[in-house]
Amino acid sequence: MIRSPNDMAPSVSVRRFGGLVALLTVVSSGYFTVASLVDPGGLVAGGDEAAPRTYAAYMAARSIVLLGGLVWLLAVRAWRSLGLLLALNGAVQIVDAVIGAVHQQAPQTIGPLLFAAALLTAARLLGVRARPLGRIRPT
Repeated sequence: MIRSPNDMAPSVSVRRFGGLVALLTVVSSGYFTVASLVDPGGLVAGGDEAAPRTYAAYMAARSIVLLGGLVWLLAVRAWRSLGLLLALNGAVQIVDAVIGAVHQQAPQTIGPLLFAAALLTAARLLGVRARPLGRIRPT
C-alpha cells in the first residue's frame, strides 16, 4: 500500500503543543511589537526620541513577518516548517536571555529562557517524523 506524506505527520498531541507554543509566541511577541510602536518610551528610557521610534519600527517590521510566518505555517499545517521557524524563534529567545543576563535583569533572562525551552521542545517534537502505521516490509 502506498502511503501519502500525511501519514508521517506528528501526533495530535505534538501538533497541539506546537500550535499552542506558536500561538503564545504570536500573542506575547505581538504585544511587545505593538507596544514598541505605540509607546517606545514605555519600554525603554528615551524611547520618545526619533531614533528609538525608527528602530522600533524596523524591529516591528521583522517581527510582524516572523509572527505572520508562524500563523501561516500553523494555518496550512506545515508541521516541519513550523518546527524550523519555532527553532529560529527559540534561538532568538536564547540571545534575548543572554542580553538580559548581561544587563543583570532577572525577568528579561528567565522569561526568554522559559520561552526558548518551550519553543525548542516544540520544534524538536515537530521535526521528528512519525512512523507510518502498517508499513509493509520488503521481502
